[in-house]
Amino acid sequence: MENKFKNPAPIHYCPRCGVSGVEYRDTKYWYCSSCDFIYFHNVATSSSVIVSYNSSVIMIRRKKDPQQGMLALPGGFVDPDERAEDAAIRECREETSLSVSNLFFVGSWPNDYKHGEVWYKTCDLYFGADLVSSLEDFKADEEEVFALELVHPDAFETAPIAFESARRALIAWRDRR
Repeated sequence: MENKFKNPAPIHYCPRCGVSGVEYRDTKYWYCSSCDFIYFHNVATSSSVIVSYNSSVIMIRRKKDPQQGMLALPGGFVDPDERAEDAAIRECREETSLSVSNLFFVGSWPNDYKHGEVWYKTCDLYFGADLVSSLEDFKADEEEVFALELVHPDAFETAPIAFESARRALIAWRDRR
């Protein structure tokens, strides 16, 4: 399998001195031999919610790449200076118009996420949550979500889930119930 992180976001010029030919090392950082500058491309954080409804879990059908058309949990990237719990609540509301509360930590899993032409290493955080609003309040974010789907826990292993980290979180959540 190709190592997509050989150089995930090619940096061609040193951000400090402007010389070309910076080197990507140890799948962690770029190094400029001209001025000894080191730039770390840190892991991005995402936050998602697992919401139970009538013995199933609320999932969305993705409208955008990566993994367009596949199932995902409501969630997204954590903004700067934002708590992961607040990001999970915000993303759920933005993508589905549904409100959740009483978050509890399920776990975290690493993921590879391609945005545009750049591969990101992510740490995906998953929280269980209670549905506060009614499912009838669902309104899809027109840019990101095709539809809402209910997925029974027995289908977690075989459902077309966009990200392996989400599948692992769902199985961990199910097995703790």
